[in-house]
Amino acid sequence: MTADVGKVGYLWELNGAKERLELWKADLMVEGSFDEAVRGVDGVFHTVSPVLVP
Repeated sequence: MTADVGKVGYLWELNGAKERLELWKADLMVEGSFDEAVRGVDGVFHTVSPVLVP
């Protein structure tokens, strides 16, 4: 697990999370930052998107 658990620590309380959940931190603005997190997986829930304000 490489994610900052401060904001998402509550996810560990989900049923089965301790056995099956992996949390990763990546940056949409950095090419390749998702590579390790998605290697060998069958599915991904991507729940955020950048908001760029000029």
